[in-house]
Amino acid sequence: MTDKVQTQTRTINVTGSAEKEVVPNIIEFTINIKEYWKEEFEPGKKYEDYKTKVPMTQIEPGILAQLKKLGVQDNQIKVSSIGNSYRPSGKELLVSKTLVLTLTDFATVDQITKTIDPKGVSNLYISELKHSAIESIKKEVKIAALKAAKEKAEYLLESLDEKCGKVLMISEAEYGYNPPVPCAMEKRANIQSDQSGSATELRKITIKYEINATFAIEG
Repeated sequence: MTDKVQTQTRTINVTGSAEKEVVPNIIEFTINIKEYWKEEFEPGKKYEDYKTKVPMTQIEPGILAQLKKLGVQDNQIKVSSIGNSYRPSGKELLVSKTLVLTLTDFATVDQITKTIDPKGVSNLYISELKHSAIESIKKEVKIAALKAAKEKAEYLLESLDEKCGKVLMISEAEYGYNPPVPCAMEKRANIQSDQSGSATELRKITIKYEINATFAIEG
């Protein structure tokens, strides 16, 4: 009987990483509008003086008209929620509404933040950044990370006069498809644009992958 000798394959396990920044071409921009008291914007008035409510039927058409002047079309705007605020004793309810805009560039975002009438706007922000070719971009980054893993295995083994063989196992991890980006808008009556640079420079999607790969060591 002939004995069979099993030899264990020598391996090297490495991690390669790659990332790419992408300027989004789909921007979800949220505007929260709310009824307010006319007296809020009158000098010297206190809360107890607030009595003249500016209704949503007046606020919303004005906001929509401003957006249309900036080139935002009806099919780019949707209402995501409607509600009302807490009503103190003796005061009327203040109705609020959330508008979500689907935009394609930050130039429009900047124009909105600079020109929109702060009266009736409680806050606004970028709720989501996306790219129409995101799956293709993810694939590109994954391939780059795998190539980086192989390159690392090769130069590490070369330092030991060894050669990298075929890949035996691959696993991946995704890091960072950016979180929602707050816009440079504050409470109504205090709306201002970002002073540190253009929105296009500051808001990007970062795609990052790490690939763990195990390679055989030849010989």
